[in-house]
Amino acid sequence: MNKHFTLEIVTPIKTLDFEKVEYLRAPSLEGLFGVMPGHISSIINLDIGEVKVLSANKERYFSISGGFAQISKTGVSLLVESIESIDEIDKNRSKEALERAKSRLKNKSMNQTRANSALERAKNRLKISSR
Repeated sequence: MNKHFTLEIVTPIKTLDFEKVEYLRAPSLEGLFGVMPGHISSIINLDIGEVKVLSANKERYFSISGGFAQISKTGVSLLVESIESIDEIDKNRSKEALERAKSRLKNKSMNQTRANSALERAKNRLKISSR
């Protein structure tokens, strides 16, 4: 059995490629799931959350805002709305987005679903940037 798999993360504006991935953890709508070499083929709905990639004994963490995972025996493709690495996350901007979302949740004339989603994205970005 192969000890690695490939990972491709695709957004509308960029693609990230990882060649020798040992482990992937991602958020699904049903909770976190992990992928190791030889994982059964699947298509999974992704949620807002943290993606962990273990490659060459190095852990990398990313913030995503939902999408889909396609898993095959040789590789994984994540099709996501957005992705940010720890280095790309602007903490001040994330804090401002968090406060803005909290304010919108208090205003019942605002779209509460969108405000909740914005709140979750901001909290997720702050959590990951604190690693």
